[in-house]
Amino acid sequence: MATLVLDNGAYTAKIGYSQDKVRVIPNCQFRSKTSRLKTFTANQLDEIKDPSGLFYILPFQKGYLVNWDVQRKVWDHLFGKEMFKVDFVDTSVIITEPYFNFSSIQESMNEILFEEYQFQSALRINAGSLAAHHFFHSHPSALCCLLVDSGFSFTHVAPYCRSKKMKDGIRRSDSLRSLAPAHLPVAVLQPANPICYSWEGGQLLAHSPDYDEVLVTRDDYEENGHFICEEKFDI
Repeated sequence: MATLVLDNGAYTAKIGYSQDKVRVIPNCQFRSKTSRLKTFTANQLDEIKDPSGLFYILPFQKGYLVNWDVQRKVWDHLFGKEMFKVDFVDTSVIITEPYFNFSSIQESMNEILFEEYQFQSALRINAGSLAAHHFFHSHPSALCCLLVDSGFSFTHVAPYCRSKKMKDGIRRSDSLRSLAPAHLPVAVLQPANPICYSWEGGQLLAHSPDYDEVLVTRDDYEENGHFICEEKFDI
């Protein structure tokens, strides 16, 4: 079964199959200021010679997914024939959501993934958790404490190994002291590719031996509904 990894960000979607490379695509729609009937979705903006006459509509506001009409259209485009040609009968999906996401948003996402698109299995997970998974995979002998900076916000506390880059980060991390045990140093890591760092963590997770254990299958969802997702994902 193929695994599609989707870091569904507020401004860009980082998406790709776990065996392939990631693509960074605008997570929004664009409409003409002069003719609002003309709409462009996601990377269709690349077809426009003069984007100055467009305004964009985001599915996210204040970090939360609130405009499902726009998000569905973006996903329809990404999953469709022009982009990733998703065979939902034989595909699982790893998709990110914010910390402390509203239950109503989670429930809507479950319904859309399992009932509308009919993915065979799914995992909702925070982008920070995927960033930490990436870090642990890259630093298996980590001993100390790290706050991962994924590019736009500080997202996760995790162990790390010592390096000059991390020591330099300590000078910027005094205010973060309370987030870690007192006996451990705190540093800020700026990944080499911060935009795609969480997506790469999802790619690694999809190939880990315990991946199947963290998924909710479509059969699980049909039998237990939203409850099984909340119990298993624990976001």
